[in-house]
Formats: sequence, structure tokens, C-alpha cells
Amino acid sequence: MKVDIYLETDKQCQACIQRKYGYVIEIMHHGQLLTREGFGDGVSTYHQCNLQALAEALARFHSFCEICVHTKDTFVTSRVLRISDLAAGAFKDTKGKDIKNADEWKKVYEVINRLKLKVSSLAGEHSYSQWLQEEMIKRGN
Repeated sequence: MKVDIYLETDKQCQACIQRKYGYVIEIMHHGQLLTREGFGDGVSTYHQCNLQALAEALARFHSFCEICVHTKDTFVTSRVLRISDLAAGAFKDTKGKDIKNADEWKKVYEVINRLKLKVSSLAGEHSYSQWLQEEMIKRGN
């Protein structure tokens, strides 16, 4: 089974500020397209916010599948492909210190590893970008 996860944040600057995020999980099930969405907010950096959204989306999974992560965050899309390497290094950098957002990476890895998910990713605008932006605005503060 193949599942697409679409992530979006209301702001793309790198500063640690108040942000909103949204995600859509899309799956083709018996020829029918099914979607589930979720929204949240908090004070975080851009990468951290995308990882929080991804971890929240993945928390809804209960069995093996192939997932493709879609986000404008090229850092997250590239590193999620190497998450096993990050885990093998205990989420530490070459100096032995925790990498940035280690807690969020660990949450993402826990689900991927437990369910043996096969992960791919695509960076850039996606089919739910505009809708997620509009929903975050509608939902207000």
C-alpha cells in the first residue's frame, strides 16, 4: 500500500516563532481516494514544525506501507531518506552533541522503524499546498 503525506506550514522563515502546520494523508483504498488531515501550532523553527507535522501524521499509522513525504522543506525531504543513518549515529553530530531537532527526528524514526515503513520524499509545492494554507487561515489563532 502506498500513502502520500503532504505537509505545509504557515511560515517558511527559519526563526523560532509561533507557527501553524497542517498535513494531509492520502491513500488509494480499493480504488477510492481517502484522505485524513490534521492541524496544529506551536513555537518552533521551520524544520522543527515540519517534523512535528510529520510525526503527528505518522502517529496515525498502524501497519507497513510505502510513504512519500511531500513538503517544501528540502532539508526534511533529504534527511528523512537518511533517517536510519541518523538513528545509527544516535541522532548525534560528529562532536557527539544532539543534532538539531533530535527529539522530533526520534519520534519520526520510531514509527518508521517500528512499522518498517519504506520512505521516499518530494520537495516543493504539492496538490494540497493551497488548500492547507487556506485551512490554516480559516482556523485562525
